[in-house]
Amino acid sequence: MRLVEEETISSDEDAVGSAGRRLVVDVCEVVYDLPSWRAYLRAFAADSPGYLRVFARRLCDQAGADLARYRQMLDENPFAAVDVLLEPERLDVDVREHARTLNEQGVIAQVVHGGMWETGDGTVNDHVARLTAHVPELHFWAGLSLKDASAAEAELRRAHEDLGATGLSVIPFLDDVDVLDSQFAPVFEYAQREELPLWIHCGQNFAAARPIDSCTWRQLDGLAGRYPGLVLIAGHGGWPWMGEMAAVAQRQRNVYLDSSTHRGSAMAIPGYGWEPVLSRADGVLRRKLLFGSTTWVSGVGTQALAEEITMLGLAEPTETAWLAGNAARLLGLRLPGEVPHA
Repeated sequence: MRLVEEETISSDEDAVGSAGRRLVVDVCEVVYDLPSWRAYLRAFAADSPGYLRVFARRLCDQAGADLARYRQMLDENPFAAVDVLLEPERLDVDVREHARTLNEQGVIAQVVHGGMWETGDGTVNDHVARLTAHVPELHFWAGLSLKDASAAEAELRRAHEDLGATGLSVIPFLDDVDVLDSQFAPVFEYAQREELPLWIHCGQNFAAARPIDSCTWRQLDGLAGRYPGLVLIAGHGGWPWMGEMAAVAQRQRNVYLDSSTHRGSAMAIPGYGWEPVLSRADGVLRRKLLFGSTTWVSGVGTQALAEEITMLGLAEPTETAWLAGNAARLLGLRLPGEVPHA
C-alpha cells in the first residue's frame, strides 16, 4: 500500500457518526470462530502459556468458563485449560451480529488478523477470510508464522493471491525469531512490492522464557530502513520503549504506532509511559497514530475505548486522525465528508 502524502481535512460533524459517536477505523481486532480460537489459544499453550495465565480472568469472562477450574487445569496442562475455555462455545463469533455492533458503535472499518495456525481444515487465515468475505466493514490481514521462512512466504502468496488478504501481521516473540534475519527478506520484499501493510507485534511480551525485547523499536527501525516502501505498524505501540518508538515513527515515514491493548484512561496516568508519544501527538506524530481495539484483552467495547482517547486533552484534528483518519488513509478509505487538501 503506497505511502499517501495528501492531507485531508474534515469538520467536527464529519468525524462524528449519526448517533453522536466518534467515527472509528480499528486496525487490530480478533474475530474468530471456534476452530480459530482453538488454534489461536493452543499456539499460546505451546509457545507462551504465560498469556493464558495473565489474561485468565478476561478469557474466562469472555468464554463463560469457570475461572477456578480453568486455573486448576492451567497448572496441570495448558492445552486442557484451552478446552475449558472452548466448552461453553461462547467464543464462537456471529459475524453478522459483530458487524451490526460495529455499525452501532460508529466503527466504519476494522482490520481482522488471521494466523497460520492449523485448524484441521486449513488455517486460521482460511477461516478469517471466509468470515470477512461478505462483510465490507471487515478487512482481512493474513497472519504469518516466521518459524519457517519458506512456509511463511508460501502462505503469504496464498493468502494474498487466493484468499484476498490486504495486509499482514507477524508475532516475532511467539515464533522466537529476529525479523532482521536475512532469511525473511523475501517476505518483506513481497509485502513491499504488493503494497501490503505489515502489523508487527512490538514491545513487551509475556513469554517469560523468551527475551522481552524480541522485537522492539530497534528491529522496527531496521526494517523501515531496509524497506522504505513497506508500511510498518508497531503493534501495541512498542510499549514500554515509547521514547524510542516516538523517535522511530518521527524519522521513518513508513512507521505507524497502533495503540491496541493500551487504554486512553491508562495513558493519562503519569508514569504509564505514553508521555513521549502524547507530548508529540498534536505535532510531528499526528499522522502516525492508529487506533486498535483487541477487545478481548480489555473487555471494553470498541467505541468506549475510542472515547477514552478523546479524554486525553488532544486537539480535535489529532483525535480524528488517531481514531480514524490515519488508518482510513492506509486502507484506501475516505471518511464521510472528507475533503482532499494538498
